[in-house]
Amino acid sequence: MKPTFYLFIFLIAFSLKAQTTNSEIITLTSNEEKEILIPAFLNDTIQITVSPYKSKKAKKNTFLFYKYPSKLLLKNEEAKSFEHTFTITADGIYKLVLKNENSKTFDYSVNYTVTSTRKKKPKIGYKVQRDTTYGPEVEQLVDHIMLETKTIQNEKYYLNSTSNALLKGGKNRIIVPVNLPSKTKEWYYVFSASREEKDINNTLSTFNLASQLTKFIKEDEGMQGAVSNLSPPPGANICDIYVINDDKNANLFKEKEDFASNLNGSRENFKSGIVTVSDVSKSYLGIRNPDNLYGIHIAIEIIAVVENTEKIKELVNIPIITSYEVPYLIE
Repeated sequence: MKPTFYLFIFLIAFSLKAQTTNSEIITLTSNEEKEILIPAFLNDTIQITVSPYKSKKAKKNTFLFYKYPSKLLLKNEEAKSFEHTFTITADGIYKLVLKNENSKTFDYSVNYTVTSTRKKKPKIGYKVQRDTTYGPEVEQLVDHIMLETKTIQNEKYYLNSTSNALLKGGKNRIIVPVNLPSKTKEWYYVFSASREEKDINNTLSTFNLASQLTKFIKEDEGMQGAVSNLSPPPGANICDIYVINDDKNANLFKEKEDFASNLNGSRENFKSGIVTVSDVSKSYLGIRNPDNLYGIHIAIEIIAVVENTEKIKELVNIPIITSYEVPYLIE
């Protein structure tokens, strides 16, 4: 009974192990090497036999066995054949390398068997890996985003007092369209108000925001911080100035009805200053004289900061992207 019982136990244990067997003929030309990848789990065994195929006289060559990709586990040099059994100490891919170090082509019969400790056979999967290297420098036209300033408006206006606008038909408010060019990144307006026309004439002649912004751009300074440090133009009397973003509200402002405005760009009781507007949609400036008795002169300059793309010759390294498959053990 005992021999039969032990045979039964052995057959059960053996049936729980999965086996992979592979046989192939490998042809190696002079000084050529080839590799065979073998997947295995921890504690699996790999039995390998490499022998000359249909050759009356075996040649001496080199056989190597690695843990993929480059950990050498065994090396046989100047050997006519190779036979070994490995017990695997870590899950992974293993690599058998054959090197023909002779002057003539040689054929080998390669046989290996993987006996797994698991019920499933170990298998190889492949994932794509990409490496980027760079070639020598070549001259190319490269797109550069350049900022430049454009003056949209530089004018003066006169606004009647509220009482004159009501009784004598004058205007105490105006709408100024802001016609921004395409690719405007942001825009600014400089404003000054005074009852004295000569003061406004003098102030208008000193407006130079466009050149100041151009200086900041060339020196690559932060625009917002740089503009906040500029001294505002002189101003003696107050006005209300609103950034309005659509025709409907512009008409409501003009007709002295309730209207909506862009709060960030609008100012009330404003004598003078430099205002940044980041909204580059269609806009108007609605300007109103709130004084009931006195008319007022105003000067205004509107500057747009525009993005342009310019092609410049540069020496660049061309990236070379190489794709290849990397083997891995499928769990």
